[in-house]
Amino acid sequence: MRIWIFNHYAAPPDCAAGTRHYELGRVLAARGHEVTVFASSFSHFSRREERLAPGEKGAVRTIDGVRFVWVRTPPYTSNGYGRVLNMIHYAVRVLSAQRRLNRPDVIVGSSVHLAAVLAAWLAARSRRARFVVEVRDLWPQTLIDMGALRANGVPARLLRLAESFCCRRASSVICLLPGAAGYLQSRGVPADKIHYVPNGIADHPRPGDPVQSADRSTPAPGNQAADLIDRIRRFRKDGCLTAGYIGSHGPANGVATIVAAAAELRAAGRPKVAVVMVGDGQEKAACERLAHRHGLDNVLFWPPVPKRAVPDVLAELDVTLFCLRDVAVFKYGLSSNKLFDYLASGKPVLFASNAPGSPVHASGGGVCVPAESPADMAGALAGLAAMSGTERERMGERGRRWVYRHHGMTALADAFLTAVSEPARGEGPVTEGRL
Repeated sequence: MRIWIFNHYAAPPDCAAGTRHYELGRVLAARGHEVTVFASSFSHFSRREERLAPGEKGAVRTIDGVRFVWVRTPPYTSNGYGRVLNMIHYAVRVLSAQRRLNRPDVIVGSSVHLAAVLAAWLAARSRRARFVVEVRDLWPQTLIDMGALRANGVPARLLRLAESFCCRRASSVICLLPGAAGYLQSRGVPADKIHYVPNGIADHPRPGDPVQSADRSTPAPGNQAADLIDRIRRFRKDGCLTAGYIGSHGPANGVATIVAAAAELRAAGRPKVAVVMVGDGQEKAACERLAHRHGLDNVLFWPPVPKRAVPDVLAELDVTLFCLRDVAVFKYGLSSNKLFDYLASGKPVLFASNAPGSPVHASGGGVCVPAESPADMAGALAGLAAMSGTERERMGERGRRWVYRHHGMTALADAFLTAVSEPARGEGPVTEGRL
């Protein structure tokens, strides 16, 4: 089967970005399917042009069997009009780029934003291909609940119309959040059209395999995370429990809670806890100012690391940190890449969120506390520091086994293939000759 995926922010694991479609595509390509991902060459995470040389408008590269089509989009520095313009450019340029390729069987339009989904619908219509919507974020509901849009404002209404239009015309709707099916049904999407395909873990170790089999006694020369690993080891050598957050420092993440919790622990004088915050985003500068105001030398801020370097960093931590603000849209649950990476590392997860269906609670792989409560987070960190290393290892191992059992990429690729193969109502079944 020829599968195209329009995902503005998709990337292979050579940078700090979402690798969902690379991982799914790698599994499907190994089975003989042809997977093409259309993505922007400008990185939303680094705010830099990462894929194209000056003057180059686009490029096609195959990475581990997955074909990436990179299109140039204009730069931006914040979530304002510049980013909106970037989204529009992406939609226009993928529609131009797709004309040069052979006709696909199915085109998947993957949100965050609906311009990518509308572009996928237009391309599917012109190429007589099946059209599938993948809902990664609930737009505009997320923007409304975050206070960025008024529920009855013109932009929100237009986005709702676009959302309904795309879902009505899709043969299938893929959702990543465990509770999103209820939301989609409330928007008029039939239940039999909805497929739940969450994020997952790329490689599936055999039961009993060690969490990290590689020798990590010395960071590899040239490893982009080597300096960070060295700093973490210095914290641990000083007797600190070292807890790490790796991911976006955006408005929804509530990362200031982590800094405030570190301040409470520092004020209490014990236990010795160091916090490492890796990544970038709108709230990072404010968090750095907060840490400076409290004089926190136990909080280290670090720029993003490539996805392929994340396991090396996680292997050095004692505890991993996950937090979100208490926002209504999270009532539909979570499907966070970093949370699954944390669990797969075999390290305990401190989960600070009110979202239901927590994988940490389900797996027993960590400790859960309410969202936006520095006191509860500080107390949980103190409790984890009081545990023995063996107790923390047992907790982390429970999470590791659970995430590979329930979120292995091979099974998720099967579910994804079923969803994109589902014929629309009135369309005949896909025959073997079309695959």
